[in-house]
Amino acid sequence: MGKSRNLAGVNPPVAVGAGPRWWRRTLAWLGALYLFALVKHPPQVRGLRAIGFFTESTCLFPNADTISLEYRLDAWSCDAHAWHPIDPRVYFPIQADDKESRFQRFGYFYPSSRVAMNALDDFIYERHETSDDGLAGAIGGIKVSKWTHPIPHVGDPVARYAFTPLVPPPEDEIKDLFYTRASLRKSRCASVR
Repeated sequence: MGKSRNLAGVNPPVAVGAGPRWWRRTLAWLGALYLFALVKHPPQVRGLRAIGFFTESTCLFPNADTISLEYRLDAWSCDAHAWHPIDPRVYFPIQADDKESRFQRFGYFYPSSRVAMNALDDFIYERHETSDDGLAGAIGGIKVSKWTHPIPHVGDPVARYAFTPLVPPPEDEIKDLFYTRASLRKSRCASVR
């Protein structure tokens, strides 16, 4: 059998991609390599980090989390000589009631930065007297904690998220990330008396 011809006896036109044949084949190979990299990610070495960044789309949820993170803020009460939970929403009013709160983002991105945590300590300490954060009286410093509570299993009912900063979380699900050192708390509390 020969090639198909139209009624006039001429070959029908066939769509051809732009550019020369070698260019189209190069693009086809690059496309195949990209699809391969989406499935099998390149190693995180210096020269391949940019490629790895653009091929992480299939890596969004490779292993679903089993916990949810929430960051908590406590203050050292100079009167009670104890930690008490305070409400960070008065200090971080943007999206204060959800997990995209500036305080929650701060806790997530700077958990081990002493510089950032010390700046947060100064920020809260300087504004506490004029803020209604749920703790009356002078404070000596702050404590930032990370609460890791389990996510319900697939198919289990999921309770609607509600931020309750003054309700203490279970002791076995909380980890302290930062607290104002005792000597600074003592000197701050002594200066108020």
